[in-house]
Amino acid sequence: MRGTGRRRLASVAAMAASLLFALLPHGTANADTPSPSTWPAPRFISYNLCGAAAGCPTKPGNNPTKKNAWRDQVVHAMDYWDADVVMFQEVCYGQYALLRDHLADRSSTPYTAVWGATLNGIGNCTQWGSDQRFGLAMFVKGDATVSGRTMTMLYNDPDVNDEQRGLLCADAEVRGRTVRACDTHLDWRGDTPEEQTHQIYRQLEPLTRKMPVVLGGDFNMTPTATPLRWLYNDNQGIGPFREVDETDKDYFGGHCAGYDNCRTGENTVDGQCEDTAAAKKIDYIFVSDKHFTSVRGDAAACSNPPLSDHRLLRGAAAWS
Repeated sequence: MRGTGRRRLASVAAMAASLLFALLPHGTANADTPSPSTWPAPRFISYNLCGAAAGCPTKPGNNPTKKNAWRDQVVHAMDYWDADVVMFQEVCYGQYALLRDHLADRSSTPYTAVWGATLNGIGNCTQWGSDQRFGLAMFVKGDATVSGRTMTMLYNDPDVNDEQRGLLCADAEVRGRTVRACDTHLDWRGDTPEEQTHQIYRQLEPLTRKMPVVLGGDFNMTPTATPLRWLYNDNQGIGPFREVDETDKDYFGGHCAGYDNCRTGENTVDGQCEDTAAAKKIDYIFVSDKHFTSVRGDAAACSNPPLSDHRLLRGAAAWS
């Protein structure tokens, strides 16, 4: 998602306090504000961190205090939700390293990190450190629970000469079961959404026949977009997945009449997170229908100033 907000950071103390409040379960936009104790497990997070776009609301300027304040708020969100798998998009390598090093060895709940670059360098990433790589990152709760990492480069429109989109996947031990966890950030232009979504379907659909699969990311499409038929397994979808927010009837539209599950959900970008009037859902957490049930989703509220130009998407499901 291309951010357009031009906000300045307040003092470090004010930023830390406001961001902490933002990632607690509150906000007028959340009709189903969750309490972790009442939602099923496993738990997931997908979040576009907006690490490098010119309009990203958080700009630490390579200031260690501001970077650590940002890190602490992201970690707080992970801990509050007791997240088993966390999938981040638009991540500068410095952001990834900051989270990785903090989470790897802590005594409370360590996380194992997985990284995949989609750009070898982008100038705005220097605000997070000297390494300018940019891409995708996943964090799996527990120590040494990840194997089989792959980074698949997705279809790239020859007329679009910028970020090479990818699909980052790994096998993760999640509450006693091995899950194939994947993270992606799709392009929005031309026929690219169709090509990239179909490519993901071809790679993941065979896996869903034999093991649980979780797919999170910024898809840059609204739920009823035609390419997403390759992922959804209902409402004219032909895919193997359910999406965590497809059961929340507070956000059902007219096309959902008579359904208990519908291709819809709470907005993940809106005017609270960035300067836009185009509120919509473009972030998703998909889980394989064969292995999960009782899906639930929630888009966390934004603070002022925001942590990102997207809302953090929380998901939960029970094993089938």
